[in-house]
Amino acid sequence: MKVRIPGSYSGALGLPTTALVLSLSVIGCASAGATPIAVIPVKVAAAPPAAPAAAAAADQDEEAQRTAQRVWCKYLEALFLRSTDGAKTWPRLKQCEIVRTPAAPAMLQRTAECSMAALQKFEGDPFTPEYAAEVTRCGRESLDATTMSEGELAPFVKAVCTRAAACGTATEPECREAINETLGPNLRRAIGAINPRGRAELRACLDSAACDAMSEQITGCLTPIMDRLLWLPE
Repeated sequence: MKVRIPGSYSGALGLPTTALVLSLSVIGCASAGATPIAVIPVKVAAAPPAAPAAAAAADQDEEAQRTAQRVWCKYLEALFLRSTDGAKTWPRLKQCEIVRTPAAPAMLQRTAECSMAALQKFEGDPFTPEYAAEVTRCGRESLDATTMSEGELAPFVKAVCTRAAACGTATEPECREAINETLGPNLRRAIGAINPRGRAELRACLDSAACDAMSEQITGCLTPIMDRLLWLPE
């Protein structure tokens, strides 16, 4: 059985991708009738052997990711059992638990716990607009809670603006001003929801994006990552 949850995190949980595009259009960075961005394939370079402290930190990060994914999977299991008469187990649980997504553990666990609490309070069929609204609320609150600081956003702004300057579409100061004044809050919410591996993927994409309007550079790199944050069964 397919769990009937909207398949896109950006659609189901209120990711402000659309707001990003609209904001870029307002400041004149989005091109009309733009085609999908062409991204030069890149590989994120393998990290050198980690020092003991770094290795310990990496182990802690992996444990946090594993724990958050388990909490998310238990929520999906509860949703399956609620919607399937006579079911006592969810056959996809083990598959779900080994998945690793680009989601920041704090965002993933908070979303799962909030959604589970909403499910437990909700009576009857959860596949209704009323329950969908609760899941959307959980996603938005999770994004708010994991919003990154302006300082954490700065490297991503620099990557976009360095590329824009190299392409001749804007100077770095113009680009930084446009992003910080118009897109800063939405970008800090979106990228704050991504774990370190996902952020490295985003940086690599931004660094190698084909010369195009800024809107395609940002949304073309960000949206595919955001849509993989929450694993859902096919």
